Amino acid sequence: MMKLRACIPLLAGLITVSLVADVTARDAANPQLTSDTTSEHAQQLAQNTSPLTVIRNLNQGSGVNALAFSRDGRWLAIASTDRKIRVWNVNALLQGDERNYIRVVIDIPSADAYATSLTFSTDGQWLVTGTYNGNFRRWDLNACDARRNTCNANLLQANEYFGVDTNVSFHPSETLLAGSNYDGTITLWDWANLSVLTVLEPETGAHDGSQLEGRFSSLAFSTSGRYLTAGTHNKSITLWDFEDNFSRVLTIETDFGVETVDFSPTDEILASGGLQGIELRTLNYRQRYPRVSEPFLLENPSRVTTLLFSPDSRYLVSGDSDGTLAVWDVIDRQLVVRSDANQSHGQSIMEVTYDPVNGFYATASVDGTVKLWQLQ
Repeated sequence: MMKLRACIPLLAGLITVSLVADVTARDAANPQLTSDTTSEHAQQLAQNTSPLTVIRNLNQGSGVNALAFSRDGRWLAIASTDRKIRVWNVNALLQGDERNYIRVVIDIPSADAYATSLTFSTDGQWLVTGTYNGNFRRWDLNACDARRNTCNANLLQANEYFGVDTNVSFHPSETLLAGSNYDGTITLWDWANLSVLTVLEPETGAHDGSQLEGRFSSLAFSTSGRYLTAGTHNKSITLWDFEDNFSRVLTIETDFGVETVDFSPTDEILASGGLQGIELRTLNYRQRYPRVSEPFLLENPSRVTTLLFSPDSRYLVSGDSDGTLAVWDVIDRQLVVRSDANQSHGQSIMEVTYDPVNGFYATASVDGTVKLWQLQ
């Protein structure tokens, strides 16, 4: 899944930690929301010096699979295993305006199981979902029925299989939409008319969906929009060149299965996360096809499940299978900070993303919570 780039500077100094409020979606269909005051324990945490600040806890009541900020920072979409997508009003959350926390709740069709990936269109009108059974839909957030918990939708692709975490990502120009499939392929749609342009295939892995290792675990476009990269659990990363008729130009063999992959904003570094930590590779574009350096491993005590770069390409923010959030210095190639037990999620972090307007990160976890983090 393509992630919004981090646009907040990470300073050399430390940052305070405070837990401002817990916000709970109490009713799955029509959540009644409350904003609890800061607990005594959280107030004690706020007095300590720490590099991370948790500013909100959003309790969804069931495991959270995916989340996405709109490009203008107004909305935060959260997809959970209860087959619901809740679109939160970010300004209302920050101001404690309980009556306006939720913009809309969308009930995912039972045939889709639940959403595994989300992305907003640039104008914020459309929310695109990839689902557990491989279906892709786009939802018109300007045409919703609050009483029925639904919005007008277009089915982009229907599949007959079940049990795969699809990924969906917009090209930087938003002319194309990419979605990964159960059979180890990637579908590209023309966003203007929703027609299928082509289907991309990897060099390795199962093509019939019979092996988990043959399917893509993550997608990311380069900042320039020329390349699309995808990682698989079978220890490989593939690059396609969109200026060369969508040709596959590079296959990278990794030291471990790939959970997540991302380009640096300068497109000079390719980062991938997995069982042993994060592998960093320098990209060289001097020849016709890109070349990569040998990997440098940032070792991590638990599996890295999601990551994204800061805008200057200096830092990486990663989420782990044990629920911790970490910040890495890419130049010095070392850990900057890791969340402590009081801050971390209780279970694996599924996604980390960034609000480019309000200046904070959000993490989604299997433990049913979304945390909003501030880095100063």
